[in-house]
Amino acid sequence: MEGELFKSELERSEDPKIIAKIITADDLMNLIYQGKHELQDDRFRSFDSGGVFKYFDLNKLINKNLAHQELFYSVIEVGGKIVGLSELEKSPASTLDREIYWLTFIAIDPAYQNQGLSSRLLAEAFKFVKEKEATLETSSYSDEGWKKLKENINKLANEYQIDLIDDNKRLL
Repeated sequence: MEGELFKSELERSEDPKIIAKIITADDLMNLIYQGKHELQDDRFRSFDSGGVFKYFDLNKLINKNLAHQELFYSVIEVGGKIVGLSELEKSPASTLDREIYWLTFIAIDPAYQNQGLSSRLLAEAFKFVKEKEATLETSSYSDEGWKKLKENINKLANEYQIDLIDDNKRLL
């Protein structure tokens, strides 16, 4: 029982089934609003308002159509609950010959961090870009993200054989 205190949320879960997948912006809206006008999952509030996904921008999701943004989300679900999220935004620089997707953020619920879920989340994003025969461009991100993710992103770019644009040499 004493060791139970030191187990992660994932280890304590009775249904540790982990699913990684890509969903559309509309799918994410349906999941977090569940057909209602009010947000049904407080974990998707802004980080400053108690949300768990540090870089997730609910307003961007809501206003995607006004801004003509094409958004996709790589998600990690544990027991049917989204615990990891990354955003892929189709770049306005995309052409008929070359689609480019920006990896705008990656975030893991703090209760599930340091369990390798960000690697699975990134792999799902890379699979998506590979299937689209597109290019992936990373954003400028925090020093912490740079340290944690840079090596993994380069490894996945080689593994999935996709073109990677990383001009700023920094990641979130």
